[in-house]
Amino acid sequence: ADTGQSVSGEFVFNGVSFENYYNSGGWFNGFTVSNFTDITTPGYLNQFSSFTGNGVYNSANYSVYYLPGAIQTNDPFVKINGFMLTNTTYAALSMRDGDGYGKQFGSIYDADGMVDGTNGEDFFKLWIIGESFDGSMVDSMEFFLADYRFADDTEDYIVDEWVNIDLAGFNFDVATLNFGFESSDNNTFGVKTPTYFALDNVEIETTSNLDETAASHFSMYPNPVRDVLYVNGGIGSLQITNAMGQIVLERSHANESEINVSNLESGVYFVTLTDENSQRTQQLIK
Repeated sequence: ADTGQSVSGEFVFNGVSFENYYNSGGWFNGFTVSNFTDITTPGYLNQFSSFTGNGVYNSANYSVYYLPGAIQTNDPFVKINGFMLTNTTYAALSMRDGDGYGKQFGSIYDADGMVDGTNGEDFFKLWIIGESFDGSMVDSMEFFLADYRFADDTEDYIVDEWVNIDLAGFNFDVATLNFGFESSDNNTFGVKTPTYFALDNVEIETTSNLDETAASHFSMYPNPVRDVLYVNGGIGSLQITNAMGQIVLERSHANESEINVSNLESGVYFVTLTDENSQRTQQLIK
């Protein structure tokens, strides 16, 4: 995993910044880029693995988050529509089995063997905090990475798959995302559950000067794609970039295009249609 030693304060993908804080001792906060696949080894030394063992649609790379750190578009005309997340192996196994510091979820005892007052009704909650570009509008939503509060214990769960988070519920264009955690397992220093999650497929949209030519009539299918991508609507230039912002394909477009993408590696890409007055970007999964 790249914990940030090779960058200065952020990772940037398709123009969006993912904050990263790193010191020479190997500690990080914010986001890392990871391709770790270990879903069985417990503990801090396995902090970079998603609990699915891969990224979305079995992609090799994804991101791991450790509090604090933000996602920012850095552009008033770009908004974040959503993303996908799951647990890390470190957090999931700590909750499932206990690890000597964090408790085993569902138990009436804390990690020290003392009755903790939860009656086993444990939870691990992620707060997703959205903010407009100028900071004038802020809202939040909650997502439970684990929930053991059901009357029927068979309904208790720890998230072990990629889940889509749709930000359409915010009544403004989200330009910044921050995150916070709550848990039933706490001490005087705060949350004892490892405050991590894995993130992938951040979906963004350009909102500036969207006219009928490029925006409303621009569609593509299939998505995810395997060999051939069909693009319909709009007149201008098409550009496909990878998750690192590198251009992998560029061509002119007039209403209909049939694009062979069989030589692209599996992963997340962004398809941008540009004409004289406007630009629209959509996410593509290969």
